[in-house]
Amino acid sequence: MTTSAHRAALRQPISRRRELALQFAVLVGLAAMGALLLLLGAWLHRGDAAVGRREATLQLQRTLQAGERVLARAQVTQRHWWDHFRITPGELAATDRRLVYVGAVPPALFRPSDDPPSFEEWSFPYDTSLAARPGRTREGRRGIVVHTPAGVTRFGVRGGDRDDAATIVRIVEQRRQARLAEIERQQAVFDSIVALPPPPPQTHRVRPGETLYGIAAQYNVTPEVLKSMNGLTSDRIRIGQELVVRRFRRINGAVVEYYGPPQ
Repeated sequence: MTTSAHRAALRQPISRRRELALQFAVLVGLAAMGALLLLLGAWLHRGDAAVGRREATLQLQRTLQAGERVLARAQVTQRHWWDHFRITPGELAATDRRLVYVGAVPPALFRPSDDPPSFEEWSFPYDTSLAARPGRTREGRRGIVVHTPAGVTRFGVRGGDRDDAATIVRIVEQRRQARLAEIERQQAVFDSIVALPPPPPQTHRVRPGETLYGIAAQYNVTPEVLKSMNGLTSDRIRIGQELVVRRFRRINGAVVEYYGPPQ
């Protein structure tokens, strides 16, 4: 090809299809470079799992309340997408008051490695809404599945900690069953109270010199109410007559005053 012909070929416009293909290739290359950088950063900042477990154990000790006793504990792991699926080592503990979790968050990508450690922490008191079961993580590893009011959390458990994890599951279930039994007992007591008849009405025996209006004022009721409770059609009363001045009834087990004719 002569020089003039080569220059003429270079001056020809690039087709739209070739232009789009070139742009797509550039985008794919940039995406691949970005993915490689993220993978490199995740590998360089994957953290030390053994150090993370020790930090989580120490942090758990700091979070315990005064007099709180740890009944069982197990070293667990999690992987979160927001941490680029790096391992979050932690410790799950069943105390005499609650279920506690502390996880050592992996170091941030492209940050100094001497940053102070940060932790993921939560705890829930034993209740009917808290449950723990043997299960598997989303990666298929054996572990514990914990149901809390905030949702479902899955933990991976190492082979050496599976017995401790089983103890945690047993403790949580025992406390849940105990709470259910307590609720049933309270409901039975409430039902027995509801079934009780109301107390008998309070009465007043008319003495010489007393009037209907005076007796009504003495018991803080109106004469009309007093007449209604006793079926009176007039204000006349007689000495020795027994008047009902206050009736009672039960509403949801509670005794309340009732001013009116017998039900």
